[in-house]
Amino acid sequence: MRFYFKAIDEMTGREAFCVERLRNEVFVSEQKIIVPEIDDEDFYAIHVFTLNKSNDNALATCRIFKDKNGAWYLGRVAVSKKARGMHLGSKMLEEVHYYLKENGVDRLYCHAQMTAKPFYDYQVKGNIFNEAGIDHILMYKDL
Repeated sequence: MRFYFKAIDEMTGREAFCVERLRNEVFVSEQKIIVPEIDDEDFYAIHVFTLNKSNDNALATCRIFKDKNGAWYLGRVAVSKKARGMHLGSKMLEEVHYYLKENGVDRLYCHAQMTAKPFYDYQVKGNIFNEAGIDHILMYKDL
């Protein structure tokens, strides 16, 4: 499986559609999150994704971006129901960690949903907080 790393302006319309459809399926349909799924970070983020063989569905996606203080964040990690169990999420994070390390980044943060906390091999920083109606925890990984 090949993972692509693209800014929004580099993505084809098809790629952007497939990524957004997957994020909507996971965060809106499955998790019932009612805050807007697309936000301004999407303009500045690097979108990481892999598509199926026919290039009409994203199988896994996430985004990475720098906050206003220069810290790198991981977010919107989603894997298609059809692709779960194939370890695409773990493979994608390995690719993200390698990409960032190769580009001089030494630490990556994320707001992990508490139910997904065991998925990340990250350190906890801080207390549980609510984001979009779901309990999260700030985590980080030294690369």
